Amino acid sequence: MIKCPICDNSDEASIKQSLFPEFFNCGKCGGHFIKEKIAVDYPEEYFEQKEKPSIIARLAIPVLNVFLAGKVRRVKKIIKGKKGAAVLDYGCGAGKLVDALIKKGIDAIGFEPSVGARQITARNNLPVYGEVKTVKDGYDLIMFWQSLEHTDNPLEVIRNAAGYLKKDGKLLIAVPNAGGWEARIFKDKWFHFSYPLHVIQFTPDAAKTMLDEAGFKILNIDYFNPEYTASGIIQTFLNLFLPKDVFYSVISHRRQSGSKIKTISLSILSVFALLIFSPFIVLFWFGELIFKKTGAIVIVAGRDANL
Repeated sequence: MIKCPICDNSDEASIKQSLFPEFFNCGKCGGHFIKEKIAVDYPEEYFEQKEKPSIIARLAIPVLNVFLAGKVRRVKKIIKGKKGAAVLDYGCGAGKLVDALIKKGIDAIGFEPSVGARQITARNNLPVYGEVKTVKDGYDLIMFWQSLEHTDNPLEVIRNAAGYLKKDGKLLIAVPNAGGWEARIFKDKWFHFSYPLHVIQFTPDAAKTMLDEAGFKILNIDYFNPEYTASGIIQTFLNLFLPKDVFYSVISHRRQSGSKIKTISLSILSVFALLIFSPFIVLFWFGELIFKKTGAIVIVAGRDANL
């Protein structure tokens, strides 16, 4: 029996072939999920290269730090600066956001199923665990920063998360938007497609249906968030001409493959391509923003008081 893991829909007549060949599309929520479960390994290199960062990666550090600071500000806004607020980063990877929140006086804890990532967090003495830790009175905020699309049971994950939240606790969910222009036009060249790492593809309607089923209501959807939208369209464009995600891998200093010389050469080509085609990319991104069709979304949700 086929069952949608986003909304629990088991009406097989309403589940069709997705626009992505590896996926099914649910007629109830509009989300996409893989046809067969795949075991994916996440070694340390997926999260952080052991080699010294390249010049391009070092030049990108200030921009990445701006994005990280933006996440911290968003969290502080959601918890309203509450002292002693407990925050869980679900699927925290190498724990950079956990570390940044702790340095700002926020009681942050990470959950990360990948052994490779936890080896990195252990070396940095961060409170990151292989299981979700309970805290007294529950969490004020549970975050899913580009992690929920890696799970094959997102509705179950959200339902379980509800049990760890305070009554007035919030969820923050940042996921790719398969209802956006990039997914529709570029399909497997879309940066956030990232199969087989991403096994779920959400749309805003799919996320809303999932949250409704779990007893939550959406408080806000952010279509801007340049860390995922602007960077996403840049890499999607480059994927049309160059090996997939190579520029992102260099900038983020992770998930690199191939020789160093080849990687550097492709990075230089990427920069030249961006300089030439940047006006088109910027116009496309502005169009996505105007029509709310960006390649990623950030959702804040709270418990539905009517349930």
